[in-house]
Amino acid sequence: MKQAVVLVGMNGYGEHYLHALLKRDDITLAGIVEINPERSGLLKLVEQREVPVYSDMDAFYQQKQADLAIIATPIHLHTEQAIFALRHGSNVLCEKPIFADMRDRVKWEEAISDSGKWAAIGFNWSFTAPILELKKDIRKGIYGKPKQLKTLMLWPRDEAYFSRSAWAGKLRAQDGRQIRDSVANNAAAHFIHNMLYMLGQELQGTVGVKRLEAELYRANDIETFDTCAIRFYTDEGCELLFYGSHATETEHGPQFSYTFEKGNIIYDCNLDQGIITGYTEDGQEKVYGNPQANHLDKLDYCIAALADGREIPCTFETALGHAAIIDALHHDKAAVQPFPNEVISKTAKNSRTVIGLDKTMHACYRSGKLPHELHVPWSKSAERVDVISTLQKGST
Repeated sequence: MKQAVVLVGMNGYGEHYLHALLKRDDITLAGIVEINPERSGLLKLVEQREVPVYSDMDAFYQQKQADLAIIATPIHLHTEQAIFALRHGSNVLCEKPIFADMRDRVKWEEAISDSGKWAAIGFNWSFTAPILELKKDIRKGIYGKPKQLKTLMLWPRDEAYFSRSAWAGKLRAQDGRQIRDSVANNAAAHFIHNMLYMLGQELQGTVGVKRLEAELYRANDIETFDTCAIRFYTDEGCELLFYGSHATETEHGPQFSYTFEKGNIIYDCNLDQGIITGYTEDGQEKVYGNPQANHLDKLDYCIAALADGREIPCTFETALGHAAIIDALHHDKAAVQPFPNEVISKTAKNSRTVIGLDKTMHACYRSGKLPHELHVPWSKSAERVDVISTLQKGST
């Protein structure tokens, strides 16, 4: 008997899921939950396949059941919808980030415990063969103790990106629920999470972060930030560095360099092409592959888990580290600095870019410094925040 799947959200990123689900013959697409189905370019195909579309989750579960519920909706809806699915007997694959409000943690814990179901969080890389193989080798000690992990991601985005929805770049929804959509909590969330994930002692584990230093900036007319340079310190004293921006003139990355006592691991992506390669001090080299090759490995993995019971590598608990970091970054709204008008340029593609930002971010990445440490004229001293207390106590 085929596994039944319900897709919650068929627009935006949900359209990628829908396109993939409509091609599969190993599952039954039991239904779609969407308040604006007419906006989807796949609606005619959905109607031809006679897949029912429901206006809300309650309407679906009154008529159907699902072995897996895929939640591909805005950030502030994740908790409510994932918990509803869990309490109606579905396992869950929820898009990242898990939530923007740390108080939601207890709700998830109770729903998972009561339902006996699992909740996977869609950090793409955590479900890919290259990342899982690399993590296994790191856990074996092949590369030794971690010293420094750093990542760079420069993905320019135009005004259409920031105006694509009512929640893009927002701190809160109209009803007060936290969104905190930013470069660190959306497009680059995968790469921040991956540094935490790589150092976790178990398959589903992540490393604990004690504190961080962050420089947050914005060139676009948004409530959060489109550019960040962040230094994290783990429980064991390892330094993690992340540099990300939507306001550069050119696109680059993701790129990372993970340095260990017995070797280092390198990845540099160009238009979704690139391979992870590990080098050990004794001259050995291992090619792991490209974690960007299939953005929906997470879907394949979760559907396979329904059939064979395999362990989910990125669960609710795995995603908490990234959520705590985002919470810490927003402890003080005043910490986000607007770029000076004189360094902002508007391109022909109607996007705001910061003059020289590409060069600055590359220089920071190479040196392991934050912009203010390189005395960049527009930079401000980093905000320092305790992350562990945030994770343990939750947010207000």
